[in-house]
Amino acid sequence: MSRMGTEFKVGLFTLIGLSATAVAIFFVSPELFDRKAKVSYYTVLKDASGILENTHVKTNGVNIGRVVRIKLSESATEVELEVLEEVPIPAGSQIAVRTVGFLGDKYIDIVRPEKGAGERLGANGYIPRSPDSADIAEVVKLVGSIAADVKKVTENLAAVLGDEKGEQKIGNIVNNIEELTANAKEMFAENRQDIRVMVANIREVSASLKEITDPENRAKIDRILANFDESMEEVKLATANIKQISEKIDKGQGTLGKLVNDDAALEEVEGALKDLRQVLAPVTKLQVSVDTHSELRRDETSQTFFNLRFTTRPDSYYLIGFTDYSERTIDTRTETIDDGLGPTNTHTRERIKDDKALRFNLQIAKRWKWIGARLGLFETTGGAAADIYLWKDRIRVSTEVYDFAKKNENIRRTAHIKAYASVLFFDHLMAMAGVDDPTRYKLGTTTIDPKTNYFFGAGLTFNDQDLKALFGMAAIATSGQ
Repeated sequence: MSRMGTEFKVGLFTLIGLSATAVAIFFVSPELFDRKAKVSYYTVLKDASGILENTHVKTNGVNIGRVVRIKLSESATEVELEVLEEVPIPAGSQIAVRTVGFLGDKYIDIVRPEKGAGERLGANGYIPRSPDSADIAEVVKLVGSIAADVKKVTENLAAVLGDEKGEQKIGNIVNNIEELTANAKEMFAENRQDIRVMVANIREVSASLKEITDPENRAKIDRILANFDESMEEVKLATANIKQISEKIDKGQGTLGKLVNDDAALEEVEGALKDLRQVLAPVTKLQVSVDTHSELRRDETSQTFFNLRFTTRPDSYYLIGFTDYSERTIDTRTETIDDGLGPTNTHTRERIKDDKALRFNLQIAKRWKWIGARLGLFETTGGAAADIYLWKDRIRVSTEVYDFAKKNENIRRTAHIKAYASVLFFDHLMAMAGVDDPTRYKLGTTTIDPKTNYFFGAGLTFNDQDLKALFGMAAIATSGQ
């Protein structure tokens, strides 16, 4: 009987011990018996000191999970959390490391946003650490640094004021304060009347302000403020429009936006401007010169020329001008007269005719060093010319061919040929000599006139710079009078 009692006691003691162990395990590690659904999240901490596996995870002071894994990376520590699925963790939540008391354990606190919480954070989502989170350890560290700074300040004060010189300085400061208060007292005593006047002026100013803000003027002030508010609204609208325009420009919308943001469009504009400059470059370098001269020929005829030369490049120019042309011809007419008295009679009448007209020159010239060529209208007829330039362009030898003869024409054999040489003196005076129309028929015949029709001429030439100088002198002379 006693033997059975002993075995019963041993078995009962064993059951009690196992029960106590199970209860201890339940209270120490309740998560072993927790079968609730959990969701995993993770965060990254630069300093994970005090954070261990199974460290509590809380929110609003309530335990909702634990730390399940800690992984060390190159520059930080990745901490994996396990949180009850029934506790919603919205997007925008942040992590804060807290400490329970000065010597307590650390835990991870999930700070959820109070208002405007977004959607629920998905599984394995990232929860960032709060930038302004600070636990007791950080506060203690900050207090320690402040205490160190205070200690340095007190040490410096002790070093400055702790000896006899410091006491003397303190005494001087006290004496200066006493003197300052005494001087202030004397100043107020001496200027008491002025102070009263100042106070009276302040009262007058306040009375004036009171009159300005009386009910009659308050309506005016209200209107002014209302107008100011309307103006500010217009300024706001203008600012909003400017903001919209700037946003469109930033997004590359519109022509200006494309120019600002699109390099290809800007390159196209730059290319177009470059082409435009190339087109306008000759115009900007345009030089205008005037040539007027008269010619006197052997056959006692004369001719006057007036030409404008537009030089766009050193090797080319355009010539526009006119001349008075005089040409003598014989008009032959044959008439048959029947008077009814006998055979018909035939009479031939010849009349010398002088044709006078105004003819035009329109030519394009090209030059290669000392040789040049011209093509266009010569005295209103098509033709060409060759020029030779000598002695820095002061001497020019030219041959012009134009007004080609028509079939059965009784004026000349081939064409109007004109060869001459001109010399420029003093940059403006010109003299010339040459031969004109050597294939022209003798008047009234079909044979070439054996007498050469030579000519002499003289004239003036000047350019746009000379005109500017001439007009400037005329303006000075006029203003002097």
